[in-house]
Amino acid sequence: MKRYIALSAVFAVFSVFWACSSSTDLAAADEEQEEQAIASSTSTKSSASNKNSSASDSVVVVDSTKINKVIDTSKVYINPNNGKHEDPYYSSAVAFCWNEGCEKNLPSSSSKAKSSSGGGVTVETPSDEPPTVNGDKLTDNRDQKTYNLKTVGGKLWMAQDLNYAFGQSKCFNNEDSNCEKYGRLYTNSDAQKVCPKGWKLPNRSEAETVMADSTYPWSYSGRCKSTNDCGFTGEMGFHWIDAEPQQGDKNYEENQGSKFTVIIVEKEPGYAGENEQKFFQVDDREKHFSVRCVQE
Repeated sequence: MKRYIALSAVFAVFSVFWACSSSTDLAAADEEQEEQAIASSTSTKSSASNKNSSASDSVVVVDSTKINKVIDTSKVYINPNNGKHEDPYYSSAVAFCWNEGCEKNLPSSSSKAKSSSGGGVTVETPSDEPPTVNGDKLTDNRDQKTYNLKTVGGKLWMAQDLNYAFGQSKCFNNEDSNCEKYGRLYTNSDAQKVCPKGWKLPNRSEAETVMADSTYPWSYSGRCKSTNDCGFTGEMGFHWIDAEPQQGDKNYEENQGSKFTVIIVEKEPGYAGENEQKFFQVDDREKHFSVRCVQE
């Protein structure tokens, strides 16, 4: 009888131990499944807002209020909210991650810049810092380049072509030395934005006044087509103005519509010969021409 009671007690203890062990394993499995479900659900919800992310980055965005621990932190961002995470994180001021050094690869909110052929780095948003005018000199405080000035018709003009790296601007034939000699060449869209603060592209009336002044120095800086085909440097110069095409402008009849606008064309006297030396022409907005700014 005593032997039976002893065996029963041993069996009871073993049963309790087995039950506790199984319960712990099941709880751990349930916890792991819950974490996986939360991560999967959050990843699915965030995928719609991250369609532009590279597939090779395998970026997962998770809400930090819904997780206690992240297993694979090779590239995990959390939304910047009041959620807490027990591990240290590294911040780029835009997003967060948990691998030291990974913040260097996170998106940056700093001002944009991109590589530009012929002239190094080109900015996409020009600074609004005004230039410094000292007598007949202008210093562009955006890049510290200096230009000669000339007063024509009561207006102060730049007497050299602008050489400020911006947007899709380029150097003639993609050679930096040509930017130093002739200034940069701009599309019409960039030309509308590139003059320093307080300066602008000339309108038709202002352009007519300066074109009639024989002492105003032009630059025979050539031009580049959108296909990167450049020509005429040393023989002709092409400068953007802010004006609508009019009857009498060269190529007015054949160049109609929003794709075209007005430029100043000036020919080197020997190249012009008996032909007109300075005139307005209707041309393609996507070509690259020079810019002369006039004070507002």
